Amino acid sequence: MIDLAKRVYDHSFRIDPIVRSLLDTDFYKLLMAQTILRRHPQIDTTFGITNRTKRIRIADEVDAGLLREQLDHARSLRLSKGEVTWLRGNVFRGQGRILGPEFVAWFEGFQLPDYELAVHDGQYELTFHGPWIETTMWEVPALAILNELRARAVLRGLGKLDLQVLYARAMTRVWEKIQRLQRLPDLSVADFGTRRRHGFLWQDWCVQAMAEGLGPAFLGTSNCLIAARQEVEPVGTNAHELPMV
Repeated sequence: MIDLAKRVYDHSFRIDPIVRSLLDTDFYKLLMAQTILRRHPQIDTTFGITNRTKRIRIADEVDAGLLREQLDHARSLRLSKGEVTWLRGNVFRGQGRILGPEFVAWFEGFQLPDYELAVHDGQYELTFHGPWIETTMWEVPALAILNELRARAVLRGLGKLDLQVLYARAMTRVWEKIQRLQRLPDLSVADFGTRRRHGFLWQDWCVQAMAEGLGPAFLGTSNCLIAARQEVEPVGTNAHELPMV
C-alpha cells in the first residue's frame, strides 16, 4: 500500500501530477460528452470556475505558477492504448459498449483545450472557451487541480512525523465510518469525490478501503481511472449541465 505521508512530504511534479490521465474524471462526464458529441457537436460555450467561499482568497494561497504548471500538464495528456482498450472492452452497468465506437475514437484523439487565467481580488478567474464537447471536459480536472493545490499548500509546512500522524488519524476515521456502515441493512454507497478531493492518492485509498470493507454494498466510484485501477464499477449518469446549455 502507498505510504501517503511520504508521498505528500516528497511531493514533486514529476512523481505526483494532480491529474495523471484523461480518465481521472467522473464517469458521468463521459456519458454527457457522448450525448453532446452526438447531438450538439457545433455548440460553443464558455465555462468558468468561481470560488463561492469568498473568505478563502485562494489566489493568495495557491501559487499561479504551480497552477499553470498543473493545468498545462493536464493539457498534455492523451489516452493510452490500455485506457482505450478499457473503454472499448469494459462492461458498464451490465452492458457492453455503453460508450459507442464513435465517441471512443473521438476521445482517443482528444486534448483539453486552452484556458484563460486571471486574478481578481484574491480569487482566480479560470475560464474555458470553445466547442461544448471540449470545454465540458475541463470541469472535473480543473476543480481537482485547484482543490489539491490548496491542500498541498496547507500541508507544505508539516514534517514527516506530522504527516504520518495526520494520515494515520484520517485512515482510522475512515475505517471507523466504514465499520459503522457495515451494520446498516440494505446499504448501497458509492464514491463521488473527484471534484472536491483532498488528493488523488487519498481518494484512491478511500475507494480501496470501501471496496474491501463494504463488499457488494459498495457500488463503485465515479472516477474512471480509479475504477480501472481498483477493478470496481464506474458510476454516474449526468448533471444539470445538459439542460442548462
